Amino acid sequence: MDKATQHGLEIYHELNDRVNYYSDEPKTLEEISNRVKILIEQLFEESENYRIQLEEFSLQLEAQVEELSKLYEELTAVLDIGKILHETLDPKKSMEKILDRIKDIISFDDIIVGEFSDYPPGKDFSILHADFNLLDFEGTVELIDYLNAEKKIKPMIFEKHPITHKEIPIMFIPIESRIKIWGFFLFYGSKNGIFTAGNRKIMESIAEQIAFSYDTLDFLNKKIEQEKLGEQLRIASEIQKSLLPKKIPEFQEIDIEAFYRPAYDIGGDYYDVVDLGEKVFIVLADVSGKSVPAALIMTSFRSILRHELEKEKDLATIVSNLNNYISREIPQDRFVTAIFMMLDYKNKKIEMINCGHNPTLILKDEELLTFDAEYMPIGIMEGFVFESQNLTYNEKVYVALYTDGITEARNEKSEEFELERLIDIFEKNKDKNSKEIIDIIIKKLDKFVGKASQHDDTTLMIIKSK
Repeated sequence: MDKATQHGLEIYHELNDRVNYYSDEPKTLEEISNRVKILIEQLFEESENYRIQLEEFSLQLEAQVEELSKLYEELTAVLDIGKILHETLDPKKSMEKILDRIKDIISFDDIIVGEFSDYPPGKDFSILHADFNLLDFEGTVELIDYLNAEKKIKPMIFEKHPITHKEIPIMFIPIESRIKIWGFFLFYGSKNGIFTAGNRKIMESIAEQIAFSYDTLDFLNKKIEQEKLGEQLRIASEIQKSLLPKKIPEFQEIDIEAFYRPAYDIGGDYYDVVDLGEKVFIVLADVSGKSVPAALIMTSFRSILRHELEKEKDLATIVSNLNNYISREIPQDRFVTAIFMMLDYKNKKIEMINCGHNPTLILKDEELLTFDAEYMPIGIMEGFVFESQNLTYNEKVYVALYTDGITEARNEKSEEFELERLIDIFEKNKDKNSKEIIDIIIKKLDKFVGKASQHDDTTLMIIKSK
């Protein structure tokens, strides 16, 4: 074999080892030359394929890097928006900054940010922010109406404006939590031609953060209101307690004791005992309603009553003047049931006016009398004329004044304590002193109701001659 053929075979083997195209040996120099040409063409073809693959891979890698970069920008924007919301707590105050970050990651022509004022959402919404380049306010209202009518208050993309049917991309994203739909983002017109699923996904994440901020702010506001209300209730409770006598005056001829237990922090019952020298003025009242409004009415009631007692001694005049003032000052749906009593223990006389209250129980000379309400409650009608009932007794007299928190107290079987049970206990224990009688009645009342919750104040007053 000559040197040319040997050198040609070496080149052939080197190329064929790379391409692995031929399995047999060439016989002649011409065959070697032809095969070398074919192998070189194969190498060029493979090289071109590798180049194309490298270019495609480079493009794919570039696209992935761009996608990762975009994802990084979006995640950074979401984190930034979270920080913005954390700093202010109020989404309304943060909206301009939030939109600045949204504009960095989503392309749009118009945006409207709305806040629903009712739930479920309807027409009634306020605009927190708007760029009215393409879409006007009326168009927004029509669009929201359409979304509500079609029950499409959900994250979705509209390829056409549902009202004008123009080829304008729309993306509606509700600001929705588990509690309620607080508002919405309405994106209108995209420079990229469409809003992508990625746009929707990132906006859903942002809207979720904003909804959480709304929930948090709502919770904090309610907590603050509760604390304010709690403080108001505490003050009202202190005011109410200050209205009741700290200590009932003591008398040589008569024994008076009272018991008061509100159903809630602030009750609606009131009682008072005023020493007028020759007589004793006694009142027991029940203000309609509960809590702060009842306490305010009670304050006015006591103030006017005390003022009248300083200038008047006639019971009917006192009650008439009190009724006129209360009727003018309190709301029409409020009133006060009350028993007014003027006790002349030296002359053994009792003067009474019952204004819509429970029957007064009086034991005199071994006889039980009940004095029912003769007049409407205080505060119902101005200008009403009251007249008192008069009663005299010879030796002993026993009086029980109470509110319906006693007679209408219910046990766990929904049975009422009732007036008959109160009368029975009162009669059987009349020879005991006033405090002992009250203790026995309250003990039996508590045993009767058991663990059943009570929704009315419990007030009881016992008056008896010594």
